[in-house]
Amino acid sequence: MTITQLCEVGPKCDEENGIHQMTTTTTDKLQLLTDKLELTELVAKIARAVDRQDREGILACYADRSFDDHGRFRGSGTEFADFICDPEGFTSVSKFVYHLMGQSLFDIDGDEAFGETYFAFWMQAQSNMLNQSIGRYADYFERIDGVWQLVYRRVVIDWDGTIPATNAVPGGHFRGVRGDNDPTLTRLKWPEHPEHKTSIG
Repeated sequence: MTITQLCEVGPKCDEENGIHQMTTTTTDKLQLLTDKLELTELVAKIARAVDRQDREGILACYADRSFDDHGRFRGSGTEFADFICDPEGFTSVSKFVYHLMGQSLFDIDGDEAFGETYFAFWMQAQSNMLNQSIGRYADYFERIDGVWQLVYRRVVIDWDGTIPATNAVPGGHFRGVRGDNDPTLTRLKWPEHPEHKTSIG
């Protein structure tokens, strides 16, 4: 149920008793905020699914009719999911893929929206250097059956290159992995082994 629908079943305006139904302006603002939050989370979910090589997670974010233009890759949302999750593919040469999402701006008109989101990206194709990109996602979304989905994405690169890197000696931290064994996918309310000296034993 949308904010507008909630307000339509709310109390009617009654000046004498001090009861006021939300004004159209207030209702519209609340719906706009809700839409922007949902779109922000959608963009974050795509990045997380790519980083974790979560094919189903990627597919859930794209409309059935979709196109993703990543420069070296151009195709549908389904083809993009296959590209990211290919065990012999471009991103699989790195033990990690890491997206850091920046600010987003959304222009929403009913069930359509345009978005621009800043990002930074890292992966490690060779042990002595990091691959880094900074840029923006230029997105077009549609609300389909009440759910926002990505229809068309263009990746706009502002800079990319490599940075010399030296891998640190592991310090006993939980280590992220691409796949179902990432530590964050196990939800814990308390340490499994509080007696251990480090996170990993």
